[in-house]
Amino acid sequence: MQLNTIVCSGINEKNEIDEAVAFIKKYPSVEFGVQCSPKKAGFGTARYEWLKKLCLKLDEEKIKGRIALHLNEGFVISFCEGKVPDEVEKLLRESDAIGRLQLNFKIGREVFDGKKVPDINKLSKSIDEVYGHQIIVSASEANLAFIQKMHYQGIKFDALFDDSFGEGILPKSRQAPLFDDVFQGYAGGISPENVAGELEKIRKVARNDVFIDAEGKLKENGAFSFEKAAKYVQNAFSWQTFYSQINISEQVR
Repeated sequence: MQLNTIVCSGINEKNEIDEAVAFIKKYPSVEFGVQCSPKKAGFGTARYEWLKKLCLKLDEEKIKGRIALHLNEGFVISFCEGKVPDEVEKLLRESDAIGRLQLNFKIGREVFDGKKVPDINKLSKSIDEVYGHQIIVSASEANLAFIQKMHYQGIKFDALFDDSFGEGILPKSRQAPLFDDVFQGYAGGISPENVAGELEKIRKVARNDVFIDAEGKLKENGAFSFEKAAKYVQNAFSWQTFYSQINISEQVR
């Protein structure tokens, strides 16, 4: 197993842009996850203006694909109904800094065109419109049948295990990837202190590249902390280095 991407979620307009750019430059495997909804990241909001400036700065540094927009509430509903939100479309069109879009929907929770399940053809239309940007969907039990249908129809996506849906609850065990050809991610209660142990649990069930995502445990007094994020990333790197050395030793034997 190879740890491909380390997601630091929850960064927002309360964080300094220069500090965010320096962090990205220092840790090439890091992706920032930014929570986006009409109220938080709609036109004219502080977060939208901050996102524009962050993307511009990353573009100036020629840093591509290191931001993931995590679409919530009205944004994810609109996307699933076949309409890429205008704010999202504008950011994607004007910047190369955004690599992935995470669709934070849960079957049975949101309502799409009057239904509790998205129309897969309308969702596919939105995905086609953001071609070149990878989609992340929750591989929770609630969404399982739907994402199996997406996979069967050949829709490309990354899958994220987090049954707590952003509540930061640590699962008792880590699940094996659902599909051999899908980039699998793991979230839920990951912290700077336990990331090595959680990666060891993931290693026992995953064979291919994976990504991890932490948010709640990276906060200090309710705000995203670069200091905590650095410890999380460094501890993940240390585990990967240690595991790689063990793996090489085992192959030599």
